[in-house]
Amino acid sequence: MASADQILRQALSKYRYADISRRDVTNAMTHFKDLRPDHDLFIFNDGNRKELLHLDGTIPVTYKGSIYNIPICVWIMDTHPYKPPMVFVKPTSTMQIKTGRHVDSNGKVDLPYLHDWRFPQSDLLGLIQILAIVFGEEPPVYSKQSQMTQSSSPNSYPGTGKYPGVLRQCIDPETTFNPFAAQAPIHGQGYNLDIFFQTMERFELDDIMNTLIEHGVDCVETFCSMTESDFKEIGLNIGQRRKCILAAEHIKNYGLNG
Repeated sequence: MASADQILRQALSKYRYADISRRDVTNAMTHFKDLRPDHDLFIFNDGNRKELLHLDGTIPVTYKGSIYNIPICVWIMDTHPYKPPMVFVKPTSTMQIKTGRHVDSNGKVDLPYLHDWRFPQSDLLGLIQILAIVFGEEPPVYSKQSQMTQSSSPNSYPGTGKYPGVLRQCIDPETTFNPFAAQAPIHGQGYNLDIFFQTMERFELDDIMNTLIEHGVDCVETFCSMTESDFKEIGLNIGQRRKCILAAEHIKNYGLNG
């Protein structure tokens, strides 16, 4: 069996930006070790065919406090990273696709992150991190079995609906659990504060809340409109900037009141 390096070398030999693509793919695989590279013929809707690199495997997703391994396939275009990849959920024989806002009946995934794709702000690692969050709130598959015995490394969701508790209509920041309330007087400005605080906690951004306030970022709308350059100007390091971009994407996707 060919090694991952051999597969990458062969698959990327005809890619326009092979070196950049290789670094991006390798970075994603380093963080999500169950993803493996391969290359196959992809047939587009217009009938065109191309030999493309793809990542196959599972990503860990947290749902109701338990971790599930969700099978996906990420097809990487030959103009990567300047054109977004295509993502599909690949259910096993024991799973059924659960269509929703982000997944159609064929398993194709549609996300704002893909529509807004722009290198170098967008990359495969950021995409997969967003997928893990989105799938944790709106499961893309469910078990065909009437009952599922969860193992230490399960591979499918229980057959339930949308993750509960998302986008509650009326949030009172005075009474809602808010680990940052004492240090961060953030205003919602049309966004759900509960979602904002949950997201900041999830991305481990509690240590930058005071920095945001000190630089006048005192409402969620402002935070969500900031670019990587804006975060750099207020002194955030590259890791913090990446987390902020991903957190803002998640908040824009799920945090609007309405």
